[in-house]
Amino acid sequence: MSSTAEDFLALQPPLKRKVHLALCELALDRWTHFLAEVRVLTYVESVCGTVQQVDFKLPSDALEAAKSGRDDSGVGQRYEEPIAAMQDDDLEFPPDVEFAYYAIYNLFQKYAAGDVVDDWIIVNQALSAGPDRGKCTEILDAAISFARRAPPI
Repeated sequence: MSSTAEDFLALQPPLKRKVHLALCELALDRWTHFLAEVRVLTYVESVCGTVQQVDFKLPSDALEAAKSGRDDSGVGQRYEEPIAAMQDDDLEFPPDVEFAYYAIYNLFQKYAAGDVVDDWIIVNQALSAGPDRGKCTEILDAAISFARRAPPI
């Protein structure tokens, strides 16, 4: 494991949260760029055969819920169908977009829904969503530096 990864894992939970939020902002950027490429995204849910439309606003709402620590916009319920569809291979995204989607979902699960989610999973998924995977160490290092300098949230 790199020293940057070890630096992250050694952080106290409030600083890890800041790193998670910073990295998931980058993941949300990837999601937003993906949305610019598609106008409407639908899929057929294989169990019932219904046509579902992807909620483009869900990842940004999830990020906001994670920031506030509350699910005021029903994000948890809204995620149920698309997550099940992704696991059933009914809904597929390009790999980097899928990593972005899951990173933000797991961020939401950890900080708004109160589920136990391994800290490194969020980091790994968010970094895998980035356009330049060769710079993961630098991106994580920058997020750690930002978290250390940023005021408490």
